[in-house]
Order: sequence, then structure tokens, then C-alpha cells
Amino acid sequence: MIGPGTPSIDQLMVLLAVEQEGSFTAAARRLGRATSAISYAIDTLEQQLGLSLFDRGTTRKPRLTREGEAIVSEAKAVALSVETLRARVRGFLDNLEPEVSLVVDSIFPVDRLTALLRQFNDRFPTVPVRLLVESLGGVERAVRQDHAGIGVGNQLHMNMAGFRRVDLEAVRMIPVAAPGHPLARAGGGPREPSDYIQLILSERSAADGRDYGVVSLNNWRIGDLGVKHALLLAGLGWGGMPEPAVRADLKTGRLVKLNLRNWRGGEYNLQAVHKVDTPPGPAGRWLIERMATLTDPPPGG
Repeated sequence: MIGPGTPSIDQLMVLLAVEQEGSFTAAARRLGRATSAISYAIDTLEQQLGLSLFDRGTTRKPRLTREGEAIVSEAKAVALSVETLRARVRGFLDNLEPEVSLVVDSIFPVDRLTALLRQFNDRFPTVPVRLLVESLGGVERAVRQDHAGIGVGNQLHMNMAGFRRVDLEAVRMIPVAAPGHPLARAGGGPREPSDYIQLILSERSAADGRDYGVVSLNNWRIGDLGVKHALLLAGLGWGGMPEPAVRADLKTGRLVKLNLRNWRGGEYNLQAVHKVDTPPGPAGRWLIERMATLTDPPPGG
């Protein structure tokens, strides 16, 4: 048995025009063709497939048969693929990079990152993003080793030699603990934070083993900000966190901001960087420029 023929993209586009416009005449006007040409294209398509796509006899306007509805569904998928292909080619002709790779410090606020990538997708729908999340010096290593073309991190944890940087809005760091923690109950009174476990964000693979923001000798080093957050909620120590990341917890009382005399948190500065000798293309440059305009809503806003 001989199988169905292979329809052309033009035939499928004609089919979709008839389905969307509701008649051969309206489809002809939309496509700028004669009605007879539209009818011929549909007749030829039906012959190739061996199916009747429209029930022309029982209604004044052509109505899709059950098989026709299924074919239209497949034709829409083909049309979407064709449009995606054309958009991708337009991107190449405009010298858009085939991919934007980005590594961000885990302290970079998730809401800010989400807003950035949503806007990027609206502006460059054909450019895929490869996103990595690292802590502290891991951002520099990812850019140096070409795992990412653009990095977002803190200059204290990055050697800026060979990098071009753009300053971004800083992130406010605050000390927090679960409400049942002794430091939370004491309000930072006579008890010293050094008497309790401090949860410290640490690099997953740091050659020098440095720690940052250490107050207590009794500390746990955590390589993932999400895990640190979970341990704080569980009451297993206290520690500094990005204010946007714990804003909802402070509002509901799941965490409490601590008043510590020896706390040196404050602002965690952020910079977007890339190698001087491998600058980003148009999409990457837009990403950095847009990133520099984004801010976090104020606490309580």
C-alpha cells in the first residue's frame, strides 16, 4: 500500500488560512491569490494525503472534517516551527549570538533574576540562555574557564584583571535566626553570637578555603544558599542572608532579624563582568544594560 504524499509548506499555510478565515474566498484575499488557486491547493493536498479535509456539501462554508481538524493541528505545529526557524535565521543575520551563557552569585535576588530573564525572552525569543548559579569566587572561575560568558558577582571575590565590569544594585545582607533561637529570644542582649552556630555561605570548591563574614568560631560552612535558608528556618544556627530572600519569612515570623553588635553585614555589592577579549554580542550586551537598571523593591514595599 502506497502511503500518503508529502505536503508542501505552502499547502499547509493555505490550509491554515482557510481554517482561520472560514472560507476559500477570504483565504484568497488574505494570501493575495485567486480563489481558484486556493481551491486547487486544497484539492491537491487532499489528493496527496488521501483524505477529505473539508465537508463542502452539507454547509454553506467549508467545515473541517474530523480528519481535517487533526491535520490542521499538525499544520499549526509545522507553521510554528517554520516561524521559529525564520526568526532564528533573522537573529543570525542580525549577528545575534546563538546562546547567552550567564553565571550569577547565589546571593543575586531571584525576583530580580526572574524579571531580567522574562524581559530578555520577550526581547530575544530565539536566543536560548544557559544559566549557572555559583557562590562567591565560583562566579569568576566560571567566566575564566569559559563556562559562562557573563558573570554577576562581588568584586571582593573576583580578580578583575582582564574583565570589563558594570556596577549593579547591591543586595542588603541582614542577620537572621528562627524565632525560637536563643539570639532571637534575647534580642541580641547579653548572649554573644559567637556562642552559637553560625551558618556561613562557603564556596563549593575553593582552593584557598577562605570564609567570609565569620563572627563565631563555631560555624558550619554551607555551599548552597537554599540549604542555608532551610537550616535557618529549622533553627540550626543563625546567619546572614540577602534581605529579599528572607523578606517573606520576616513578614510571617518564620525568621527574625537579629540585632548584633559585631555584625558587619550591610551591602553586598554586585558587578556584571565579562572578559575584555571575548565581549558579548547584541543580546548579551542588552542583558547587561538591562540588568544595571533593575532594582529590588524596598522592604515592606
